[in-house]
Amino acid sequence: MIINSLCRAQQTLYRREGTALPEKIEGKPTPDDSRDGWLTFYGLSPRRTAALLESAKRFALVMNQFQIAGKDQLLAVSHDEKKKLHKFAYSLIASASPSDSVRQAFVSAGLCGNALPQEDFEAEMIIAGTELALKNTHPIVIMRTMTAFLGFSVFDLVEKWLIENFNSDKNEDEELIIPGDLPDIVPGKNTSPGSISQAVRLAGPQLMAATLAGCPGQTIEYIKSLAYTPVGQILIDWDIRNARSKFSSEELTDAQNAFIELLTSFRSEPNPDMGSEAEEWLMDVDEGLVSDISNLILELDEHVLKSVVSAMNPKLAASLIQAMEPIAHDRLFSSIATSKSKKILDALENSVPLSNNELTRRAQIFAQKILSEIAPRNKTLGKSLPLPAKLRQLLTSILSRE
Repeated sequence: MIINSLCRAQQTLYRREGTALPEKIEGKPTPDDSRDGWLTFYGLSPRRTAALLESAKRFALVMNQFQIAGKDQLLAVSHDEKKKLHKFAYSLIASASPSDSVRQAFVSAGLCGNALPQEDFEAEMIIAGTELALKNTHPIVIMRTMTAFLGFSVFDLVEKWLIENFNSDKNEDEELIIPGDLPDIVPGKNTSPGSISQAVRLAGPQLMAATLAGCPGQTIEYIKSLAYTPVGQILIDWDIRNARSKFSSEELTDAQNAFIELLTSFRSEPNPDMGSEAEEWLMDVDEGLVSDISNLILELDEHVLKSVVSAMNPKLAASLIQAMEPIAHDRLFSSIATSKSKKILDALENSVPLSNNELTRRAQIFAQKILSEIAPRNKTLGKSLPLPAKLRQLLTSILSRE
């Protein structure tokens, strides 16, 4: 859901104004990762992009202060704010306006709706951030959504800034230990790290937050180290805090038992059809493959992802989920119809853990389907596809695996 919002955000402005997304503008500077000729910043100059990035940073930091210190802190910041867009956004958040009325409020105030899409970039960013802030969304998600307007090169570069600014309270949480068996199961000689990270990916963020909310800190840190990126660890910490305040002890116990059942299912009798692959699964899942598949899901244009997954065999989609980080798992399901999601979940329920070799083979089939979708119908012989550099790198990495 998070990344789905990001990809919609990148194209909302141009679609709303009826303007086509630019593919290549001769003579304009491009970021380092756009050396193949694609404009990551959609025609914005580097100076303009840097200014908008600073605007997004300021907004995200203020939202963090607001969530920690409350409405009074936000009003104090708003009093000293000079920028109209920010000041108006803070007033809407402080008054707890309905999130679905934010855009109309900005239009009525004359702060968006310009004839040229480029002039509305900052307003669109602030509107998206305000809508999420009113839903009590984590500032990291707010920042990720806002920076999506500036292209994926900025999206990637901002990760270090997010870790530096939102990781300060990771050791301030008090343990809430609910009686359960998970701490005795992980780490353990009968539970491989690959099985644990795979179970986390299949469980999804909501179940994992409720599962970990009642575990000792040592268990939480171990599972986080296996299955989450640094930014993902900050977000799951936040989800865990929310789960502790939202769910009863009995509900946290139920969540932990559900995760244990999922985890132990990987250690049940192997499917005879798998043969020797059942033993191979006991080894760690290839982290490089997981990273490549997950990043590929996150990098794909929403239309391309939806088209490929909608036409894909549910069993193939279910097998790919075995090698995805939770955030990629969320984006895949948010990009397709509910009916297709149900078929994939049914296939996932009936599936068995696959070996690294089989996961690699299916990832390569997925990569080939993406190339078929992206390739022009009348491709010029000898001319390479105009792919963004990172997307090209991920596809090459997957397809070149042996």
